[in-house]
Amino acid sequence: MTDAIVMRYAPPPPGMGDRVSSLYDLFSPISHYDEVERADRPQLRIYLSGSGAYNFASGSTHPVCPATLIGPTSGPLRSVGEGPVAVVGAGLLPPAWIMLMGTEADHCIDTGIDATRIFGAAILNLRASLLTLNDADARMALLADFLDHALVPQDSAPFTFTRHVDAWLTASASPHIDDLIAATGLGLRQLERMTKRYYGLPPKTLARKYRALRAAAIIARGEDLNESELGAVFYDQSHLIREVKRYAGHTPTQISSHPEGLAHAVAQGRKGLEGQVSPLVSDA
Repeated sequence: MTDAIVMRYAPPPPGMGDRVSSLYDLFSPISHYDEVERADRPQLRIYLSGSGAYNFASGSTHPVCPATLIGPTSGPLRSVGEGPVAVVGAGLLPPAWIMLMGTEADHCIDTGIDATRIFGAAILNLRASLLTLNDADARMALLADFLDHALVPQDSAPFTFTRHVDAWLTASASPHIDDLIAATGLGLRQLERMTKRYYGLPPKTLARKYRALRAAAIIARGEDLNESELGAVFYDQSHLIREVKRYAGHTPTQISSHPEGLAHAVAQGRKGLEGQVSPLVSDA
């Protein structure tokens, strides 16, 4: 996937913003792809064409299924396979992941799952319906409707907790753990258990992840990192390079030298949702 990639984003419909981060529609006519994706939140991806495998930072590999659930990722995800590739997908927020999986996110980090295990034949019926649509917006709307019915909240507690964490992650370029403790009223050990349960990572690692992804997104959009609040967060250039590569899979130079690559498409697409989604989504 290089300059041939076409990627569309859409915000979740009203009332779904606490379960779905965004919806997207991707197409690339390339016959063979080998792409490194950044660390991210859980995803549901429905392949309308293409095949391949996901290679996770943990070393595990999972084949691309007609419908695949990807757990939260702690590092870069390498996608390889055969095209043309057409995918309709959605980013899933922590409460939605718990609703689907019924288990802690850290048990599913850096893993892929055949979505029929969770949704049964309904997800294949959805795929069949998506294949009949020629419009990206219509495909994303149909996926959103499916998820709205599949992700029915049973408990408000996860939403309350994750709102605190998301606010903490976006309030500062370098958030302090004491601020999250004060906001939630939880002790450090309990807080670490909760963030691992919902996000797959302890709070300090989670903050590092999103700090690096925000920096990578700024670079991918061709903006000046030094003009942002993140400019003073990294100790030096080697620290910036190390952190960005650790979570985005490429160095800043590699990202900026491929302005038509997937990193650019993702960063620009999500930034286009600014004001319609959480800054944690649009800025990272």
